[in-house]
Amino acid sequence: HNDTRTRREMKSTEDFLASEMSKLSVQERSKVLDDLHCVGEELKETPEMIEASLAEFDRVLRERNEPIYNLATSQNRSYVEDPSFRLRFLRANLHNVHKSVNQMIGFLSRKEKYFGRDKIARDVTLDDLDEDDIELLLSGLYHIQDGTDRSGRVVVYFSNHMIGISTAESIIRVNYFVFFNILSQMPSVQTKGIVFCFYDM
Repeated sequence: HNDTRTRREMKSTEDFLASEMSKLSVQERSKVLDDLHCVGEELKETPEMIEASLAEFDRVLRERNEPIYNLATSQNRSYVEDPSFRLRFLRANLHNVHKSVNQMIGFLSRKEKYFGRDKIARDVTLDDLDEDDIELLLSGLYHIQDGTDRSGRVVVYFSNHMIGISTAESIIRVNYFVFFNILSQMPSVQTKGIVFCFYDM
């Protein structure tokens, strides 16, 4: 029964991926295949590009007047105005400012939902995870490889052995801790991305 369900789930995932790939343009599909074969292009930045993107990022944020951002600035303005914080979103979106602002607003909103309003304008620490979260973090859910692929990208392994045992909320909090507190702080991850390997156990 479990094998049948697993095969069904794998087929569903494969169908979804095939469907999404078919929606890509020729250029987009080529970019995906390049990334897959370790010939993806690294984000190239100049000091002028960074300065212009950060200035536009700030302008768009002020124009939008988002409640969640205003709450964050009232708690700790220096945290959300820190250029290194904003650059993570800009680099993730290849300096597309509007996408970057949208991502940051969504990030703050989900941070409020899963960690509480009082934590949106500061780094989440191990003390903010509950016992179930810590157990999940230590379970081997994630493994970050020592070394990189040929393109210099960090390789991350994810094992699904705790899915169905841990709650979705716990998995999300641990995902947040691993990706934002550990991975996204690495300059190479910000400019090159990661290789994510999913293990179905």
